[in-house]
Amino acid sequence: MAENEAAALAIKLGKRTKHNVRLMLYFLAAMLFLVVVFSAGHLLRRWRGVTVPLLVRLSRCFRRFALRSCWLVTTYGDALLVSLYFIANLLIFFIGLDYSGMPMLSNVGSRTAWLALGNLIVVTALVLKFTPLTWLTGRSYHRLNVLHRVSGTMTVVWVIIHTSCYCAYFVKMGRAEHLLQKSDICGIVAGLAMFLLAVGGFFLRQRFYDTFYYLHVSLWILVLVMTALHQPKLDGHAVVILVAILGGVWFVDRLLRLVRLVVGAVGNSARLKKLPDESTRVLLAKPPLGAAPGSHCFLWVPGVQPFMTHPFTLAGLNPPELIVGSGGGFSESLSNYAGAHAGRPVFAAVEGPYGLTPDPAAYSSVIAVAGGSGITFTLGCVLNMLRSDSNQRHLFVWIVKTTASLDDIRHHLAVLHHDPRVVVRLFVTRQPPGMSMKPPSVMEPVATHASSDSDPDFIDAEKGWSGPTLHSDKWPTPPNGMNQALTIRPSHYNGIPIAYERPDVAAGPNL
Repeated sequence: MAENEAAALAIKLGKRTKHNVRLMLYFLAAMLFLVVVFSAGHLLRRWRGVTVPLLVRLSRCFRRFALRSCWLVTTYGDALLVSLYFIANLLIFFIGLDYSGMPMLSNVGSRTAWLALGNLIVVTALVLKFTPLTWLTGRSYHRLNVLHRVSGTMTVVWVIIHTSCYCAYFVKMGRAEHLLQKSDICGIVAGLAMFLLAVGGFFLRQRFYDTFYYLHVSLWILVLVMTALHQPKLDGHAVVILVAILGGVWFVDRLLRLVRLVVGAVGNSARLKKLPDESTRVLLAKPPLGAAPGSHCFLWVPGVQPFMTHPFTLAGLNPPELIVGSGGGFSESLSNYAGAHAGRPVFAAVEGPYGLTPDPAAYSSVIAVAGGSGITFTLGCVLNMLRSDSNQRHLFVWIVKTTASLDDIRHHLAVLHHDPRVVVRLFVTRQPPGMSMKPPSVMEPVATHASSDSDPDFIDAEKGWSGPTLHSDKWPTPPNGMNQALTIRPSHYNGIPIAYERPDVAAGPNL
């Protein structure tokens, strides 16, 4: 009798496993369908042959909605994608949950285990640097990182439910000792490692990135190993095979990056210069193969951090140049290292390039707006566009806190200023503290506010700009006795007017 019951239970477990595997495949098919839909929109926009007015209007309407900023996630487009992802998870979770007449706790535990595995595949796909998703969706890996964090959180949620249900089930059945088996201990370790991955992402990533990075990689390897050991024989070793594939794909991605880093290190070096605003200019001996201005690469300076690389945008290629903004962690260490090794070549390497630069060839005018160190991306893109012989007009806006930042890219600003296709606007948002302000180099003399020839209409007429105009929120009139102190503010930088204001774009009829 007991043998018959055991055989019947084994049959039920086998049927439930196959059912849950089938549902996991449905979930992955739904994720693939989302990729196809979003890829189709991107690829149709790139294909110049699409001229159907209705498709163009629908595409533009959706983009206007999708690119708007959204709370918690980057844009409404990301919010829509995340919502569809959550809906797919919930649907797969509830479909046929009472299948096979097994106890509900056991059914929920089994279903969430396979959902966690399915989401683990999504997590791995989104963490890769070499990914076809970049070409298909028009999003580089760093723009997919929001979705990586969301899918990682969802995986941890399913793992917590899976662990809780099976613990409750075995305790309720009077078989708590089952949780002390080697395979179950491996599963508990994998679940704990996943939980720590999520905690580290929430609490360490922003403030202690170096610690977060080492912890993240170590725990990820532990998760893969322990997950494979948790159910090594289930469904014809399906779990082991799946985890081995995920680990192999991740390892190959890391190996390719290492090979590119080694290639980038051969014959390479860097000259570091600490800039007045505490940022660092990095002049490389050679750029990464295939790089374009506006793309980014991973910088390795073993004298600062021997076991980590950090992503920075290429501001230019002649010479290859990076501007590393001031901040804590690696940026601060690099700035101090630059101060101690000023003018001397140091060993460095870059790995890349990554990122997709926009293709504005179909537009007559381009507006590039950047704040602080974000200038490296917009500057690289605009310089790349100016290589063509087109008559495309450019409005280039840079907002900085202090005038000291203007020295960071003075030679590039001069190139833009002397190009008849470009209008350059510089805005300084931090009011200088009276006489303590030291003007940056090569600045022209003084005025309390930007002089008359910094008027927008004057510059627009001079270079033929016909796009939207810029207005600003001016500072209030200074108190009596402060006018003389404020007159030390330079009104121009290499002939480019400086506005000590916060910019605002007034949408004109041309938009």
